[in-house]
Amino acid sequence: MFKKIALAAALAASAAFATWDYYPVLEGGKGSAKGNLYYDWDHDWSQAGLGVGARFSVINGLEISLQDWGYQFWGEWDCSGCVNGGSGLRDLTIGARYQFDPMFNVFLDLHLPVGNDDVDANAISSTTPPSTEEIALYFGGQFSMAVKDAPGLKFGTEAGLDWGFEHDNYERGLDLHLGGEIAYTVQGVGITPFFGLQFKFRLTESEWEEGDHEAGADDDGDKQVNIWLGADYFVIPNMLDVWAKLIVRSGDIGGDATGLNVGVEFFF
Repeated sequence: MFKKIALAAALAASAAFATWDYYPVLEGGKGSAKGNLYYDWDHDWSQAGLGVGARFSVINGLEISLQDWGYQFWGEWDCSGCVNGGSGLRDLTIGARYQFDPMFNVFLDLHLPVGNDDVDANAISSTTPPSTEEIALYFGGQFSMAVKDAPGLKFGTEAGLDWGFEHDNYERGLDLHLGGEIAYTVQGVGITPFFGLQFKFRLTESEWEEGDHEAGADDDGDKQVNIWLGADYFVIPNMLDVWAKLIVRSGDIGGDATGLNVGVEFFF
Protein backbone atom coordinates (compact mmCIF):
# COMPACT_ATOMS: atom_id res chain seq x y z
CA MET A 1 0.00 0.00 0.00
CA PHE A 2 2.63 2.52 1.07
CA LYS A 3 4.82 1.73 -1.92
CA LYS A 4 1.84 2.67 -4.11
CA ILE A 5 1.41 5.95 -2.18
CA ALA A 6 5.10 6.80 -2.62
CA LEU A 7 5.03 5.92 -6.33
CA ALA A 8 1.91 7.97 -7.02
CA ALA A 9 3.37 10.95 -5.16
CA ALA A 10 6.64 10.77 -7.09
CA LEU A 11 4.95 10.53 -10.46
CA ALA A 12 2.51 13.33 -9.63
CA ALA A 13 5.37 15.60 -8.63
CA SER A 14 7.37 14.94 -11.79
CA ALA A 15 5.52 17.58 -13.81
CA ALA A 16 6.49 20.42 -11.52
CA PHE A 17 9.64 22.15 -10.31
CA ALA A 18 9.70 23.82 -6.90
CA THR A 19 10.20 27.61 -6.79
CA TRP A 20 9.33 29.84 -9.75
CA ASP A 21 12.87 29.91 -11.15
CA TYR A 22 16.50 30.28 -10.06
CA TYR A 23 16.85 33.99 -10.91
CA PRO A 24 16.17 37.34 -9.16
CA VAL A 25 12.61 38.36 -8.31
CA LEU A 26 10.72 40.92 -10.38
CA GLU A 27 10.76 44.61 -9.49
CA GLY A 28 8.18 45.85 -7.01
CA GLY A 29 4.73 46.30 -8.54
CA LYS A 30 5.42 43.92 -11.44
CA GLY A 31 4.23 40.37 -12.03
CA SER A 32 3.67 37.62 -14.55
CA ALA A 33 1.27 34.79 -15.34
CA LYS A 34 2.09 31.59 -17.19
CA GLY A 35 0.55 28.45 -18.56
CA ASN A 36 2.12 25.26 -19.87
CA LEU A 37 1.30 21.86 -21.29
CA TYR A 38 3.30 18.88 -20.03
CA TYR A 39 3.72 15.30 -21.19
CA ASP A 40 5.80 12.77 -19.23
CA TRP A 41 6.43 9.16 -20.20
CA ASP A 42 8.43 6.06 -19.31
CA HIS A 43 7.88 2.82 -21.24
CA ASP A 44 4.12 2.06 -20.94
CA TRP A 45 3.37 4.81 -18.38
CA SER A 46 2.51 8.42 -19.22
CA GLN A 47 0.79 11.50 -17.86
CA ALA A 48 -0.20 14.81 -19.45
CA GLY A 49 -1.89 17.99 -18.37
CA LEU A 50 -2.10 21.75 -18.11
CA GLY A 51 -0.27 23.84 -15.50
CA VAL A 52 -0.90 27.48 -14.58
CA GLY A 53 0.76 29.95 -12.23
CA ALA A 54 1.15 33.63 -11.37
CA ARG A 55 3.55 35.78 -9.38
CA PHE A 56 3.65 39.38 -8.17
CA SER A 57 6.24 41.48 -6.35
CA VAL A 58 4.27 43.33 -3.67
CA ILE A 59 7.31 45.48 -2.81
CA ASN A 60 10.88 45.59 -4.05
CA GLY A 61 12.51 42.30 -3.15
CA LEU A 62 9.40 40.39 -2.03
CA GLU A 63 7.64 38.14 -4.55
CA ILE A 64 4.63 35.92 -3.88
CA SER A 65 3.38 33.24 -6.25
CA LEU A 66 0.79 30.58 -6.97
CA GLN A 67 2.36 27.63 -8.78
CA ASP A 68 1.74 24.21 -10.27
CA TRP A 69 -2.06 24.36 -10.27
CA GLY A 70 -4.03 23.17 -13.30
CA TYR A 71 -5.64 20.05 -14.65
CA GLN A 72 -4.19 16.64 -15.50
CA PHE A 73 -5.68 14.91 -18.53
CA TRP A 74 -4.47 11.40 -17.63
CA GLY A 75 -1.93 9.44 -15.59
CA GLU A 76 -1.93 5.76 -16.45
CA TRP A 77 -0.22 2.72 -17.94
CA ASP A 78 -0.96 1.71 -21.52
CA CYS A 79 -1.43 -2.05 -21.83
CA SER A 80 -4.09 -4.62 -22.55
CA GLY A 81 -6.38 -4.63 -19.53
CA CYS A 82 -4.76 -1.63 -17.84
CA VAL A 83 -7.17 0.69 -16.03
CA ASN A 84 -7.60 4.20 -17.50
CA GLY A 85 -7.80 7.43 -15.52
CA GLY A 86 -5.62 9.66 -13.38
CA SER A 87 -7.29 12.88 -14.49
CA GLY A 88 -8.39 15.80 -12.31
CA LEU A 89 -7.31 19.03 -10.67
CA ARG A 90 -3.65 19.37 -9.67
CA ASP A 91 -2.20 20.37 -6.31
CA LEU A 92 -1.38 24.00 -5.57
CA THR A 93 1.84 25.56 -4.29
CA ILE A 94 1.91 28.97 -2.59
CA GLY A 95 5.38 30.48 -2.70
CA ALA A 96 7.35 33.47 -1.47
CA ARG A 97 10.84 34.66 -2.36
CA TYR A 98 12.73 37.48 -0.66
CA GLN A 99 15.74 39.04 -2.37
CA PHE A 100 17.94 40.60 0.31
CA ASP A 101 20.88 41.14 -2.06
CA PRO A 102 21.10 41.54 -5.87
CA MET A 103 22.51 38.00 -6.05
CA PHE A 104 20.83 36.22 -3.10
CA ASN A 105 17.24 35.07 -2.46
CA VAL A 106 15.61 33.04 0.27
CA PHE A 107 12.40 31.16 -0.48
CA LEU A 108 9.55 29.23 1.11
CA ASP A 109 7.01 27.11 -0.80
CA LEU A 110 3.91 25.54 0.76
CA HIS A 111 2.49 22.58 -1.18
CA LEU A 112 -1.24 22.03 -0.64
CA PRO A 113 -2.87 18.73 -1.73
CA VAL A 114 -6.03 20.23 -3.21
CA GLY A 115 -5.97 18.04 -6.33
CA ASN A 116 -7.66 14.78 -7.17
CA ASP A 117 -6.16 11.83 -5.27
CA ASP A 118 -8.53 9.06 -6.38
CA VAL A 119 -6.66 5.95 -7.53
CA ASP A 120 -8.40 3.52 -9.87
CA ALA A 121 -6.90 0.05 -9.91
CA ASN A 122 -7.37 -3.50 -11.06
CA ALA A 123 -5.23 -6.62 -10.88
CA ILE A 124 -2.95 -5.32 -13.65
CA SER A 125 -2.33 -1.61 -12.99
CA SER A 126 -3.36 1.50 -11.09
CA THR A 127 -3.70 5.12 -12.16
CA THR A 128 -1.40 7.94 -10.98
CA PRO A 129 -3.64 10.88 -10.06
CA PRO A 130 -2.26 14.44 -9.94
CA SER A 131 -2.26 14.85 -6.15
CA THR A 132 0.53 13.75 -3.80
CA GLU A 133 -1.96 13.77 -0.85
CA GLU A 134 0.77 15.55 1.11
CA ILE A 135 1.21 18.95 2.71
CA ALA A 136 4.87 19.87 2.26
CA LEU A 137 7.29 22.73 2.83
CA TYR A 138 10.21 23.50 0.55
CA PHE A 139 12.62 26.17 1.80
CA GLY A 140 16.15 27.32 1.12
CA GLY A 141 18.28 29.87 -0.70
CA GLN A 142 19.29 30.92 -4.21
CA PHE A 143 22.34 32.57 -5.76
CA SER A 144 22.33 34.04 -9.28
CA MET A 145 24.24 36.53 -11.38
CA ALA A 146 24.83 37.83 -14.89
CA VAL A 147 28.34 37.24 -16.26
CA LYS A 148 29.69 40.72 -17.03
CA ASP A 149 32.45 39.48 -19.32
CA ALA A 150 29.93 37.55 -21.46
CA PRO A 151 26.91 39.74 -22.29
CA GLY A 152 23.71 37.69 -22.36
CA LEU A 153 25.08 34.91 -20.13
CA LYS A 154 23.59 34.28 -16.68
CA PHE A 155 23.27 31.45 -14.19
CA GLY A 156 21.24 30.64 -11.11
CA THR A 157 21.63 28.07 -8.33
CA GLU A 158 19.44 26.76 -5.54
CA ALA A 159 19.71 24.66 -2.37
CA GLY A 160 16.68 23.62 -0.37
CA LEU A 161 15.04 21.10 1.95
CA ASP A 162 11.78 19.37 0.99
CA TRP A 163 9.82 18.35 4.10
CA GLY A 164 6.60 16.38 3.72
CA PHE A 165 4.14 16.16 6.61
CA GLU A 166 2.63 12.87 7.74
CA HIS A 167 -0.55 11.78 5.98
CA ASP A 168 -2.51 8.50 6.10
CA ASN A 169 0.03 7.23 8.67
CA TYR A 170 2.82 7.72 6.11
CA GLU A 171 5.68 10.25 6.34
CA ARG A 172 8.10 10.72 3.48
CA GLY A 173 11.77 11.16 4.28
CA LEU A 174 13.40 14.60 4.26
CA ASP A 175 14.94 15.47 0.87
CA LEU A 176 17.84 17.78 0.04
CA HIS A 177 17.67 19.53 -3.35
CA LEU A 178 20.64 21.11 -5.14
CA GLY A 179 20.08 22.70 -8.55
CA GLY A 180 21.45 25.08 -11.11
CA GLU A 181 20.70 26.54 -14.53
CA ILE A 182 22.73 28.45 -17.10
CA ALA A 183 21.17 30.54 -19.88
CA TYR A 184 22.52 32.60 -22.76
CA THR A 185 20.53 35.20 -24.71
CA VAL A 186 21.79 35.35 -28.29
CA GLN A 187 22.47 39.01 -28.97
CA GLY A 188 20.41 40.49 -31.82
CA VAL A 189 18.19 37.40 -32.01
CA GLY A 190 16.52 37.31 -28.61
CA ILE A 191 16.35 33.54 -28.23
CA THR A 192 17.69 32.16 -24.94
CA PRO A 193 18.85 28.53 -24.79
CA PHE A 194 19.18 27.16 -21.26
CA PHE A 195 20.45 24.04 -19.52
CA GLY A 196 19.68 22.91 -15.98
CA LEU A 197 20.47 20.20 -13.48
CA GLN A 198 18.86 19.25 -10.17
CA PHE A 199 20.10 16.64 -7.69
CA LYS A 200 17.91 15.21 -4.90
CA PHE A 201 19.16 13.22 -1.91
CA ARG A 202 16.96 11.60 0.77
CA LEU A 203 18.39 12.43 4.17
CA THR A 204 15.99 10.44 6.36
CA GLU A 205 13.97 7.25 5.98
CA SER A 206 10.30 7.26 4.98
CA GLU A 207 8.14 5.69 7.69
CA TRP A 208 4.61 4.43 8.26
CA GLU A 209 2.64 2.68 10.97
CA GLU A 210 1.95 -1.05 10.85
CA GLY A 211 -0.30 -2.03 13.72
CA ASP A 212 1.37 -0.95 16.95
CA HIS A 213 4.84 -0.32 15.50
CA GLU A 214 6.54 1.78 12.85
CA ALA A 215 8.01 0.38 9.63
CA GLY A 216 10.59 1.98 7.39
CA ALA A 217 11.23 2.02 3.67
CA ASP A 218 15.03 1.90 4.06
CA ASP A 219 15.17 4.68 1.44
CA ASP A 220 17.50 7.13 3.19
CA GLY A 221 20.37 7.69 0.80
CA ASP A 222 18.16 7.42 -2.29
CA LYS A 223 19.05 9.82 -5.10
CA GLN A 224 17.42 11.50 -8.08
CA VAL A 225 18.85 13.51 -10.98
CA ASN A 226 16.80 15.83 -13.20
CA ILE A 227 18.34 17.34 -16.34
CA TRP A 228 16.58 19.79 -18.65
CA LEU A 229 17.43 21.53 -21.89
CA GLY A 230 15.29 24.19 -23.56
CA ALA A 231 14.93 27.67 -24.98
CA ASP A 232 12.67 30.69 -24.62
CA TYR A 233 11.91 33.61 -26.91
CA PHE A 234 10.18 36.95 -26.28
CA VAL A 235 7.56 37.26 -29.01
CA ILE A 236 6.78 40.73 -27.59
CA PRO A 237 9.92 42.16 -25.92
CA ASN A 238 9.69 42.17 -22.12
CA MET A 239 6.02 41.18 -22.26
CA LEU A 240 5.26 37.83 -23.89
CA ASP A 241 7.70 34.93 -23.60
CA VAL A 242 7.27 31.46 -25.13
CA TRP A 243 9.40 28.50 -24.10
CA ALA A 244 9.91 24.77 -24.41
CA LYS A 245 12.10 22.29 -22.55
CA LEU A 246 12.91 18.60 -22.49
CA ILE A 247 13.35 17.04 -19.04
CA VAL A 248 15.00 13.71 -18.22
CA ARG A 249 15.00 12.25 -14.73
CA SER A 250 16.60 9.15 -13.27
CA GLY A 251 16.93 7.73 -9.78
CA ASP A 252 15.21 6.10 -6.84
CA ILE A 253 13.14 9.00 -5.51
CA GLY A 254 10.98 9.68 -8.57
CA GLY A 255 11.95 6.88 -10.92
CA ASP A 256 13.01 7.25 -14.54
CA ALA A 257 11.02 9.32 -17.04
CA THR A 258 11.26 11.83 -19.86
CA GLY A 259 9.11 14.96 -20.06
CA LEU A 260 8.28 17.69 -22.55
CA ASN A 261 6.99 21.10 -21.41
CA VAL A 262 5.85 23.96 -23.65
CA GLY A 263 4.45 27.20 -22.29
CA VAL A 264 3.94 30.93 -22.41
CA GLU A 265 4.49 33.67 -19.80
CA PHE A 266 2.90 37.13 -19.85
CA PHE A 267 4.61 39.95 -17.91
CA PHE A 268 2.70 42.95 -16.55
